[in-house]
Amino acid sequence: MSTALEHPTYNYKVVRQFAIMTVVWGIVGMTLGVILASQLVWPQLNLGLPWTSFGRLRPLHTNAVIFAFGGSALFATSYYVVQRTCQTRLFSDKLAGSPFGGGKRSSCLQ
Repeated sequence: MSTALEHPTYNYKVVRQFAIMTVVWGIVGMTLGVILASQLVWPQLNLGLPWTSFGRLRPLHTNAVIFAFGGSALFATSYYVVQRTCQTRLFSDKLAGSPFGGGKRSSCLQ
């Protein structure tokens, strides 16, 4: 018999995984941004290598910040908010965790 005072157990594991990846991709993307800003002031920082030039690294920075950092933050927030507002657990833990190996034990973020 369930009462109204019982609280459901939520899947915070996938929220934690996306939050960790938000921090990781934030560090990667913003570090690239600092490197690129430094190259504008000191062009010799590309070490004379064509693949470290501003034009090659800027798309990496932009995509890392917009899609990886922003996307991970959006998924973490969405998974947290949906569970709390609907007051129910996610439909499928394996489907929600599929970007991290679908709940396999080999994932480094478990």
